[in-house]
Amino acid sequence: MRIGILGAGGVGATVAGAVAKDKNAEIVLIARGETKEIVLKRGWILESEVLGDQVIHPALVSDDPAEIGTVDVLVLACKSYSLKDVCDRYGSIVRDDTLVIPFQNGFMAAQQAQEALGKGQIAHGFIYCLSKIVEKGKVVNVGTLLRAGFGFPDGRKNERAEQLAAMMQAGGLPTIYTADILEPIWAKFMMICGNSCAFLYYDCPSGGILEDSQRMAFLKGTYDDLYRLAESAGVHLPEDIQERYLQEFAEMPLNSTSSLYRDIKDGVPQNELEQIVGNAVRLAREKKISVPFIAAAYDKTLQTML
Repeated sequence: MRIGILGAGGVGATVAGAVAKDKNAEIVLIARGETKEIVLKRGWILESEVLGDQVIHPALVSDDPAEIGTVDVLVLACKSYSLKDVCDRYGSIVRDDTLVIPFQNGFMAAQQAQEALGKGQIAHGFIYCLSKIVEKGKVVNVGTLLRAGFGFPDGRKNERAEQLAAMMQAGGLPTIYTADILEPIWAKFMMICGNSCAFLYYDCPSGGILEDSQRMAFLKGTYDDLYRLAESAGVHLPEDIQERYLQEFAEMPLNSTSSLYRDIKDGVPQNELEQIVGNAVRLAREKKISVPFIAAAYDKTLQTML
């Protein structure tokens, strides 16, 4: 199976680290610049308590669509704000039967990939992967929270998807393949969007929210907003999910934040505000659903970025 992995960060390295253990996997890393040269020279280094430390040697490392050719699977492991651009650039490597799995944050990645590519078997996907790039070509998984899933909400059968899920599972990455994929995607989205909104609105880490009951009420309000929004999209989340997430938030280290909050705080010009928070606000308007807490965080963040 020829597996293209677009993106050399934490998600890409984690998927590669799992499938590389299968002798039938031919990994094609789509990378450019210094990262490309480093991986070609010494391999792609992954340090992971779950998957094991390893040096991955892709069969090909390239950023040239002509050199890459077509692939059986394309794992989109780039940031959500660059999804359209990379699909435009690498659309030629996708055949009609190519399995495409976008692992971006949010709930619109599959739709955006379908619109940009116009071909391929576009699955919906999610991944939990706390990782950091310690240097170009070297990724470290932080902790043991690693799991992934993908599937087709229309219930279509896809043998290649079943094989890939089994390959990832056998390689040590807990992976599900299911038609009920929208529930775990929205469950993850509720956590990352809700938490980020609280961090952004109060401009503090988790400890500053936990110490104030009004701030905790705001956090719960974001979860409630997103629960209603998911319902409006036809996705039924567990009834106790808000309480579970509040408990998990309370158990975080007191200095915890989100990558979106850190990017905004550091003035990073390319960030996922629109993909994580803006899309929620826009969907709420479309569905005529009130999301006062999400909207308040979005509006306040936009003002701070002016």
